Amino acid sequence: MKKISINSERMGRMSVGVKTPIIRTGDDLARIVIDSCLATMGEIHEGALIGVTEAVVAIAQGNYAKPEHIQADIARKYPGAKELTLLFPIQSRNRFMNIPKAIAAMEQIKQINIVLSYPCDEVGNRLVSDEAILQAGVNPYKDSFSAELFYRTFGDCCHPFTRKNYIEEFEKACNGKANVILSNDPTATATYCNNVLVCTIRERQRELHKRLCAAEDGATVFALDDILSESVNGSGYSPYGLYGSNMMDGGVLKLMPRDGQEFVEKLQKKILDEHGVHVEVMIYGDGAFKDPVGEIWELADPTTTLGYTSGLAGTPNEVKLKFLASKHPNASQEQLQEIIAIEKQKRMESGDLSSEASLGTTPRQKTDLAASWMDLTTGSGDLCTPVVYTYNFK
Repeated sequence: MKKISINSERMGRMSVGVKTPIIRTGDDLARIVIDSCLATMGEIHEGALIGVTEAVVAIAQGNYAKPEHIQADIARKYPGAKELTLLFPIQSRNRFMNIPKAIAAMEQIKQINIVLSYPCDEVGNRLVSDEAILQAGVNPYKDSFSAELFYRTFGDCCHPFTRKNYIEEFEKACNGKANVILSNDPTATATYCNNVLVCTIRERQRELHKRLCAAEDGATVFALDDILSESVNGSGYSPYGLYGSNMMDGGVLKLMPRDGQEFVEKLQKKILDEHGVHVEVMIYGDGAFKDPVGEIWELADPTTTLGYTSGLAGTPNEVKLKFLASKHPNASQEQLQEIIAIEKQKRMESGDLSSEASLGTTPRQKTDLAASWMDLTTGSGDLCTPVVYTYNFK
């Protein structure tokens, strides 16, 4: 293979997927990350950004939960409950189906009410088209359906990518205990039962849904981040509870990692001590982007970032190059570079996002931007690149 030659003076930001050995529980992940970056890049550069996907951090920690751990915490949170409502779960076999399976296997639980939002779930998985909603004269903010009535109104509903009928998938997961309701009204849960497990991912909406459900007299309301937020009978645990979990073999769930901040600071210090360079480090999960074809948000985690070093705080101090170039059409390249530097300095000092030079530069967090390109670089298959090295990060 021909060696790649790069002129670093002309290169902007470059992100590289770094191959590592397959990570297993108990591995020294910090050592593996450093050695893998060196093997790929030849050296670790001052100011580089190193991202590590949350999955391998959790795997190295052995942060897993078995069905019996979920069952024990559900029994503890809902003592004596015979019926449970799961409010607004997403349509994902990998992300979610092991949770109702575990709950359905509990002898004390006789019925599980699955309240699915429509026409799509929180991350954009569709049950029915907007066109069908309009043609049926349905008000999705008000109208609720049983599964049978939903079929009569809209016909069969298969996911456009997986071709799975997720109403049926939830019914199968609950092993005969499911009562599927199609509704966007969190206040209707009292109609089903007062034991509610809120599955809404985004924090602001989740807290709203919890408050609305808890307003009912006698309601017992928790969310997925309350389940296994601490170890139960020796289980793994996470500050995000069951959010962001992934299906493993035998009904086991890989949880999101814990102590993420401790890990990134440890890795940053280790690189400084060993190589004398300061880098930024983050743990990334799902990227914050949307598929324009399937209309599905990649972000099915409660956050993009599970730990980051201090240089990643805040938003980039960007200015709009094409605006400045059009404003100074007769300026030379050198003059334009000077104008850009002045405008960037003004932006840094003032924090003003409304100036003409900043228009069109969406004030996204650095960590959200970085997680998005890292998630795309890593992919979700078998590339074996759970580390992303970014050169010329600014």
